[in-house]
Amino acid sequence: MASESHRAIEAILMVADRPIEPGLLAQVLEVSPARVDELCRELQASYSAEDRGFCLVRVAGGYRFQSHPDLAAYVERFV
Repeated sequence: MASESHRAIEAILMVADRPIEPGLLAQVLEVSPARVDELCRELQASYSAEDRGFCLVRVAGGYRFQSHPDLAAYVERFV
């Protein structure tokens, strides 16, 4: 079961238009940046285990959601 912190990260990243830095997530969640990284690794592992159509990735110094690479053909057809 997802914790409130996991759910908060998901909610924030769902509305973000750019990668969100761990420091900013840490401020919002009132935890350390190291804890944010740990929470994000847990989310990444969960999404991978569930074979989801999206991934949580760390890019440009922050975290964001993106479509799973193996589904690129579908995304390309859609776009």
